[in-house]
Amino acid sequence: MFSQTALLALLPALVSAHFQIEWPQARGFSEDNTVNGPCGGFPNAGAEGRTMWPIQGGPIQLNLEHTESRIQVNMALGNNPANTADAFNISLVPTFQERGPNDFCLSSVPVPEGLNITSGMNATLQVITNGDPDGGLYNCADITFTDQAVDTSSHCTNSTGIQVSANEGPANANGTESGDSSASGSASPSAGASSTGAAAAPSGSAGAATAVEVAGWMVGAAAIAAGLAL
Repeated sequence: MFSQTALLALLPALVSAHFQIEWPQARGFSEDNTVNGPCGGFPNAGAEGRTMWPIQGGPIQLNLEHTESRIQVNMALGNNPANTADAFNISLVPTFQERGPNDFCLSSVPVPEGLNITSGMNATLQVITNGDPDGGLYNCADITFTDQAVDTSSHCTNSTGIQVSANEGPANANGTESGDSSASGSASPSAGASSTGAAAAPSGSAGAATAVEVAGWMVGAAAIAAGLAL
């Protein structure tokens, strides 16, 4: 049995648990500044280099230090988007619920239609989670869209037991409602997206290359369709 002293010693680690973007390459990571939106204390796009990202959409690999997280993904177009929440006004993945720590991958995040994105354009992806007692946690990755083939096979892994489900909390992952965070925009689901419900993660060994795919969602409604597939 743990002593009271031993239990108290664990508290700082639990309270300070954050998340990191592992692919595309994150703009940077600061444990202390992750609570600062829109990009976790890193205002300059491209400071750590850009990742070539498929113009039709691609994976986002996260390392989560919480066993439960609400997650959403936004995007800002341009070479160096303004360091304000309003700049990230394109919603790629509306808020959903994730359960399970460590490796988590959204395998196929679509780019909304109607944005006139062409190969060579720059953008910044913003991931927000609620893994902090006093609001959201933020991190960004700077990308360059490409119409060339990108091998993403080694950039998408999920830990055993990962599960996703529809959001049951506030509209935004940081605990605010629509209009109160950088999730002010909206995006239609990609063509052919279905409205199936969330499925439990398949069983398997730790580190198995399972892929979580956002299959579709209803913008402005309290629903998100997601599935897990080998």
